[in-house]
Amino acid sequence: MRRYDVVVIGGGPIGALTARHAALVGARVLLVEQGDGRGAASACAGLVSPRTIDLFDAPSEAVLRRIKGGRLHLPGGGALTLRAPDTRALVIDRAVFDRSGLEQAAATGVEVRTRTRATRASLGSVVLNGKERVETEVVVGADGPKSSVRDWFSLPAPQQFLAAAQTTVEVTPACPDQVEVFVGSDTAPGGFAWAVPAEDGALRVGLLGPAGTDVQALLSRFLAGRFPGKVRARGGGLIPIGPADSTYGDGVIVVGDAAGQVKPLSGGGLYPGGVCAQIAGRIAGQAGLSGMTNAARLRLYDEDWRREIGGELAFGLSLRQVLFSLDDETMAALGAVLDDPAILSPIEAYGDIDHPSRLILLFLERRAVWPRFASLIPLLGGWERVRKLAADFLSSISLL
Repeated sequence: MRRYDVVVIGGGPIGALTARHAALVGARVLLVEQGDGRGAASACAGLVSPRTIDLFDAPSEAVLRRIKGGRLHLPGGGALTLRAPDTRALVIDRAVFDRSGLEQAAATGVEVRTRTRATRASLGSVVLNGKERVETEVVVGADGPKSSVRDWFSLPAPQQFLAAAQTTVEVTPACPDQVEVFVGSDTAPGGFAWAVPAEDGALRVGLLGPAGTDVQALLSRFLAGRFPGKVRARGGGLIPIGPADSTYGDGVIVVGDAAGQVKPLSGGGLYPGGVCAQIAGRIAGQAGLSGMTNAARLRLYDEDWRREIGGELAFGLSLRQVLFSLDDETMAALGAVLDDPAILSPIEAYGDIDHPSRLILLFLERRAVWPRFASLIPLLGGWERVRKLAADFLSSISLL
């Protein structure tokens, strides 16, 4: 029977990065992936910050486009347009990105096994393909929102789930360095739709909403009205938001979508998951080497990732709950208040898609816009909701 210090279940970018960082501390690591390793993420828009590329050491060929602007389409026909002076986001080829992660893990010494399914795991062991049993000090679940590892070890699920659908449409983007976002009850009740320039002559058009929403039907209607081009591919899936209350146990940790380490506003999981993957790999590897793998030791992982990004995720979740509870009329009014150069210009200059709370600090220093923001309080639901946002904001900046 083969023995490892760490077995990572799930060979997507988060699992591969976790495995690589476990190997970097000297651990013997097995990474199992039930797919063929070519990479597939049909519900992923592939829009990431430049720092995400650095975080994963992704190759330049993974970058398809550089994004400098965005346009938010509001109910009633209004819109907010942002145009940054430099690149603020990148559109990536997920297949290239995913393959790179597995290749780098293997180059670091990780044993990578594709077309291999973990069918059961318990303290100290993992069963592969229903018959092969391997021993391990630590099991890492990087197996997505429907994590089997989470269930096998009776760990809690993320707080909420969203449903997402996406398609690639053959159409030339009107602005090749701009993304478009659409909100409103007619488009995506409780969510939003997007159009992201991808390969030449193609747009990634998608939509998300609360779990249970027929996002495929909504997307079909949205495509017919806005982007009636030829559809190349179509898919969907669940997006977890709100981190699980606990992401560790005796001999086990979960990371990425399995742990709900996803940006609540956008549903993007690569940056926060990558930050947590580095921590997960280091602590799992060290624990596996030492043989100290009880919950008290692995709790360090939970504490470290929450210290790093927990406040930002809490702030994003609170802001999401406020914004996506607004009716169309209120959302349009909110857009009208924000449509002011004194507000939009600083966002264009300093906006950060990974750390939206940092904009609050920016505006706190600009007294001239305070009256403008004061007018938002009734639109956002009154002082009680604003106080909750402020508390989560203070939590997020305490980590900076």
